[in-house]
Amino acid sequence: MTHTVLHVQNLGKCYYQHASLSSRLLHWLGLRQPQGKHYWANQDINFTVPAGQAVAIIGQNGAGKSTLLKMITGTVRPSAGQVQVHGRISAMLELGLGFNPEFTGRQNAYMAGGLMGFSQPQLDALMPEIESFADIGEFFEQPLRVYSSGMQARLAFAVATAVRPDVLIVDEILSVGDSYFQHRSFDRIRQFKEQGTSIILVTHSMGDVRSLCDHVILLDQGKVLKQGAADEVVDYYN
Repeated sequence: MTHTVLHVQNLGKCYYQHASLSSRLLHWLGLRQPQGKHYWANQDINFTVPAGQAVAIIGQNGAGKSTLLKMITGTVRPSAGQVQVHGRISAMLELGLGFNPEFTGRQNAYMAGGLMGFSQPQLDALMPEIESFADIGEFFEQPLRVYSSGMQARLAFAVATAVRPDVLIVDEILSVGDSYFQHRSFDRIRQFKEQGTSIILVTHSMGDVRSLCDHVILLDQGKVLKQGAADEVVDYYN
């Protein structure tokens, strides 16, 4: 029986536009309910991801996809509900996130790998494979500030997938790369899926969704409008 690696229950994120600085401060300190305008970036989100399943999250810009991913990875705290993760998550959310523009590709790979919990000896062993997969040649020893967005995506993907995670989250980042690298990246994603990694993919490419994903969640104005089999939800969305 396949076990669950991710369980999202009644998840919501509310942002407040505080009426004053003192209102914001008292809210932060937990001394007063916020006063002013508020809006829900996500509300009442529920889904479960079994091991080895690929899930696409689709919807228009501003539908709440990125906020949802940030709550799953723990970089944003939910206002309601909960996220249960069983295993190690590797996420690629924003281009250059966690990278230092003055560090070389190699230095950034060591730093990002350290933040992912890998030891120095582990990273020493992984580094040749990271360098090889990124395939950016002499730029691996150059500072990140001279990289194109495609090179940054190559480096980020090589680091994030150096060791197969239990859950791999990819948010649009591959769309900045060239078609050759996108092809290699999706080959690795498919390979991970076959080996039991769960994939959560945010993309505007319905071709990628149909070819890779088993389950699709359509978000609209922060809520789940429809979820189910890939072809069914993509047809509805189109």
